[in-house]
Amino acid sequence: MSDALAELTRSLHEEQTDIETLLHLVAGNDEAVKLIIDGLTFPVEAYRYNCNRLIVRVAETAPESVYPYWRNLAGLLESSNTYHRCSAINVLPHLIPADGGSKFDRMFEKYFGRLDDDSVIPPCYIARNCPTIASHRPDLIQRIVYKLLTIDDTHHEQGRKDLIKADIIQALDALYDRAGNQSEVLRFVEAQLDCSSPKTRKAAKAFLKEHA
Repeated sequence: MSDALAELTRSLHEEQTDIETLLHLVAGNDEAVKLIIDGLTFPVEAYRYNCNRLIVRVAETAPESVYPYWRNLAGLLESSNTYHRCSAINVLPHLIPADGGSKFDRMFEKYFGRLDDDSVIPPCYIARNCPTIASHRPDLIQRIVYKLLTIDDTHHEQGRKDLIKADIIQALDALYDRAGNQSEVLRFVEAQLDCSSPKTRKAAKAFLKEHA
């Protein structure tokens, strides 16, 4: 193992590691990228969490270096481990520029199918990543908005749906000016003024103050 990989490995095991300082160890280093990808399923939580944070930053800054692992990441969407699924959800949108769109088109339904995940966490991350997807693929905005508006069709109990809707409203806020079905969006947000989540009610009020 090279000195750079050894230093990277040591840092990833630290609970308080500074992810930004590690980017220079990964830049242009294919072995380092593979090490981080492998670390996304590592059984030690601090190490796995740091790998997740770092690979997102690498994907943001150099998507072409992470793109060869698209299949690995797409496979994590089907993992039985919630955190593994979240890693895929958070990284894949940043790889769209390197993808050119074809692979994401084929996995669109699978990706947004995680809105109906067994856990409440993946749907929240899906919503948070929608502006990134839209920035790379504006042609998908209408499909994205439609998916977000169908959250009530998922199996989640109502309290969980209400929590997820806070992130959905934030996503809709970012996409609203480019959404063709603004009246539907407004009705959806207005309906959340009386939901059970204080965070979602606050988000709905802020959205309507801005757009209604």
